[in-house]
Amino acid sequence: MDQSEVDRAVRDHARWLADDGGEQMRLAGKDLAGAKLHGANLKRAVLSKANLTDADLREADLSEAKLDEAALKGANLRAAKVRDTDLTGADLRFADLRGADLAGAEVSGAKLKGAVIAPEPLHRLMGCRTEAF
Repeated sequence: MDQSEVDRAVRDHARWLADDGGEQMRLAGKDLAGAKLHGANLKRAVLSKANLTDADLREADLSEAKLDEAALKGANLRAAKVRDTDLTGADLRFADLRGADLAGAEVSGAKLKGAVIAPEPLHRLMGCRTEAF
């Protein structure tokens, strides 16, 4: 998908969240590598198996989103809201998660090697084992 298609999907999703028409973002399996989603409201978006490699997700709201088995390698998730997000089996290698709110995020089976994350939110991750790092 090109950036204009991504931007349109973000606008439609925002309208859906506001109960003002639009539609829920359902981009499962789509190629969104390098997408610019800084500050986007992606709450409850369905991005299972999406390719978000090197995507800019700084300050994005990914609360309650489905990102299971998504490729987030090298993604910038600084200060993102990732509360109660399904990251089961996701590839988060070398992702920047500094300042991200990870309370309740499900990361069982996720690849986290090389991910940059502050130690204090680690205890909030559900399904996290030290060998994931």
